[in-house]
Amino acid sequence: MARTTTRLVAAGTIAGAVLATSLVGGTALAETGETGGTVAGIPKNFLLHEAQARKPVRYPDEEKWTISDRLGGNLEINPCDLRRPADRDRTAMRTVTYQAPEHHSGEQLVIYRSASAARKALTGLLGQVRRCARVKSEGSVTKTWAEPVRAGDQAMKIAVQGYDAKGVRPAIGGQRAVVVREGRAVAIYLVAGEYGKVRGSDFTRQLKDARKMAAKLCSLPGVC
Repeated sequence: MARTTTRLVAAGTIAGAVLATSLVGGTALAETGETGGTVAGIPKNFLLHEAQARKPVRYPDEEKWTISDRLGGNLEINPCDLRRPADRDRTAMRTVTYQAPEHHSGEQLVIYRSASAARKALTGLLGQVRRCARVKSEGSVTKTWAEPVRAGDQAMKIAVQGYDAKGVRPAIGGQRAVVVREGRAVAIYLVAGEYGKVRGSDFTRQLKDARKMAAKLCSLPGVC
């Protein structure tokens, strides 16, 4: 994982601003109105993989789980490799990650002060997708794209993939994420590691988890 992490996070973005526009304002992503209420925090083991993350691993020299409630960290999917988060008005956040050789997976839940702030967070991600759709570095090209999926109030899948210098052959460095909003909560499910051509099946696990979490989120007071 160590030798791939930098290239996995290196950059990325969507192939086409038209698609990004449809994700934000079209019918593909239904949106709900503003909600009130407060959320004191995220209950222990609320995230789907959190309970597993608290158990001992089988191979401690090779694999590791982490759990963080740090409010100021970046979102798990960060197409333009921003040093500081661009979203605002978070009230709670929990990130669960799993790391093994050549593999990284992450689950993240962010609660915002309002549904509007949560929508802006997704809009910001799409802005990164537009800005970093094709990023050149030494001997490689990183491409990122996004498209809507059905889950929660809004959802999209995002692919980041490294290619050779001509941007043709897939190379080391890939991320596959599903981001879902329900009310004023946003959940992210990401898998990263060695990848080839982007395939629909790359998102199966993340989409399943995103839909499951979306169904849970309204149980948190004030989220929906």
